[in-house]
Amino acid sequence: MNVEIPYELLGRLTVVVLVLILLLLILGLILAYIVFTRKRIFFPRLVLFILDSLYIPSKRVVSFFNGDETMVDRVAVEIRNMLLKEKFALVPYEERLILLPQCLRNINCGTKLSPLEGSRCLKCGKCKIIEIVKKAEELRYIGVFIVPGGGFVKRIMKRFKPKAILGIACPYELNLSMMEFSSKIPGQGVLLSKTGCVETDIDLEEVFDVMVMKK
Repeated sequence: MNVEIPYELLGRLTVVVLVLILLLLILGLILAYIVFTRKRIFFPRLVLFILDSLYIPSKRVVSFFNGDETMVDRVAVEIRNMLLKEKFALVPYEERLILLPQCLRNINCGTKLSPLEGSRCLKCGKCKIIEIVKKAEELRYIGVFIVPGGGFVKRIMKRFKPKAILGIACPYELNLSMMEFSSKIPGQGVLLSKTGCVETDIDLEEVFDVMVMKK
């Protein structure tokens, strides 16, 4: 028995699906733009769902209109911070750890890279990492780890089993990390105030505000 494939119907359904995806993308970017420019968040879970599901298309559309591509990452980080803030604050300091990017180090930093836990601050005082380490020790955090990539993050999490994570990075790296781990463990992210691959910078006051966060 020959079954006739309804190509015309399939074609129409495909067009409808593509139109719906396009409308969803436009809605997500409009709401994200409001968050980015006015710091007002509407329908956070919907916006986050759209930005995560249509991550690459979202960035390409923003780039096409000569916008700031990091808007997608910045907004996603901001929404995740808002949604996970309460859970993060409930975790005792002793069960939290901090992850820092290598680029935050001074260019003459002499610390060695461990395959198990990245790098540890030598407290030479040449960069702001020492201030973060001192504050973490004062609050009795699990530790502060300087990591070059996602593979180290997984090993650190497996070894130390934190109940919460504070991550510091550029918009792209921070968003991708939070996207991967936020469903498993509550986290907060702080964006670098100066990005780049070497000697980046961070607002210490912003970092400390998150570190001391407590319910």
